[in-house]
Amino acid sequence: MLEPSITIRTDRQSGMVIASISGTLNTCDQVDTLRHSLDDVPRGFSLVVELDAMSSLSATSLGCLRDLATAATREGVRLILVSESLDVRANLVLADLDSLAPVLHTLAQASQVVAAAA
Repeated sequence: MLEPSITIRTDRQSGMVIASISGTLNTCDQVDTLRHSLDDVPRGFSLVVELDAMSSLSATSLGCLRDLATAATREGVRLILVSESLDVRANLVLADLDSLAPVLHTLAQASQVVAAAA
């Protein structure tokens, strides 16, 4: 099974920290990397999790993403989930993640949400 690759970059102009995930996301240990990144999100920035290159998303990882969204809310970090894949977005919505964080189609939409909230 392909381990996930997580790349995190900061876009200071848009006020976003973007975590791009590729590969499989099947365990809470893998999602914990994102949870630890919450401490490094600058005040006033949003954490955008880009799931475009996902090859697998398990029920366990969906639950862990819910935990991440709850932790982000508790820490005052706006979390935004982005995927061009209709299947991934559908799984996020079916797991009720859209009640905790916006589930969007593109990074451009995420930029609009962040700009509107600023």
